[in-house]
Amino acid sequence: MDFSKYTHYTFDDFLNDDVFLTFVVEQNASDVLAWEKFKVEHPYKSKIALAAFDTISAYRQQRVFSNEQAQQSIFEKISLSVTAGGPKIKKLSFSPFFKVAAVFAVVVLSAVLYFTLWNKDAVQTDYGMIKTITLPDGSEVTLNGNSKISYAEGFGDGPREVWIDGEALFKVKHINVDTNHIQPAEKFIVHCRDLNIEVLGTTFNVKSRHEKTTVGLITGKIRVDYVDEAKHRKQFVMKPGDLIKHAEESNLVHQKMVNPQHLTAWINRQLVFQNASLEEMIGVLQDDLGYEVLLKDKKLSELKVEGEINVASVKELLQILSTTLHLNITTSNKKITITP
Repeated sequence: MDFSKYTHYTFDDFLNDDVFLTFVVEQNASDVLAWEKFKVEHPYKSKIALAAFDTISAYRQQRVFSNEQAQQSIFEKISLSVTAGGPKIKKLSFSPFFKVAAVFAVVVLSAVLYFTLWNKDAVQTDYGMIKTITLPDGSEVTLNGNSKISYAEGFGDGPREVWIDGEALFKVKHINVDTNHIQPAEKFIVHCRDLNIEVLGTTFNVKSRHEKTTVGLITGKIRVDYVDEAKHRKQFVMKPGDLIKHAEESNLVHQKMVNPQHLTAWINRQLVFQNASLEEMIGVLQDDLGYEVLLKDKKLSELKVEGEINVASVKELLQILSTTLHLNITTSNKKITITP
């Protein structure tokens, strides 16, 4: 068995490859030797392959489940085990509870991999800190406060994949030759908790916090892969000026930005809001700048300031909120108290 084709595979690619599934199920002696050689020659990629190998193996041994709902893609491939070519392969038979486990295991394992296997090199910012880094391929990423970006030690050995938690502005280096025939190694993929973003060469802003993600495209073209409210896999191709919002297993919300430049105002430490609710502004104060905000009445979070706010400091923002919304706002170090 030739494992050389797997050097550009992602985790999902391995799970959807019939030949690899057959190998895991059968593990013929000659294939095992080639497998061991592959792991030695490609140490980074073999970690991803091993994760897929263990996932498929785990599906076959799972015994405890609680959900009666099942999806059909991966476990059907495993159960069929691909009968084409080579010696006859006995068809695997799995009960419904096994199928549920396959879906559940993918979610759990993906979460584990998110925080462990691929997060080899990471850059994290403190509250109120803005930092620009250059990735090994020359792409630039500017992190907002309280944000983290991670990427594998073997970045560029196959698709360029990064993981973001927080907010970042990406300026991705264009390396593909033919935009109509993109090779696996030419892809740039940004992973958020609830969606993936596939890029060719472009500038866009991503904010992924509290299991919600907002993506705004400034230049270029990107594709967003997500799961909707009905748990169907969907794709959405964004064009310059597009803004999308998405939460896990919910429908995607798409709108056009009136002022795309506002999307990256935070890079210049500007606080810019357009028809924003008090809840939205409090979110920025807490998530990006590290303030503790205490609302004496939770209903206050629904208040909205019509029009645009564009200020350079928290003090200015609080003055506007106090005057416009007729609120009593007091501050003590990093603690803000808001009362009617």
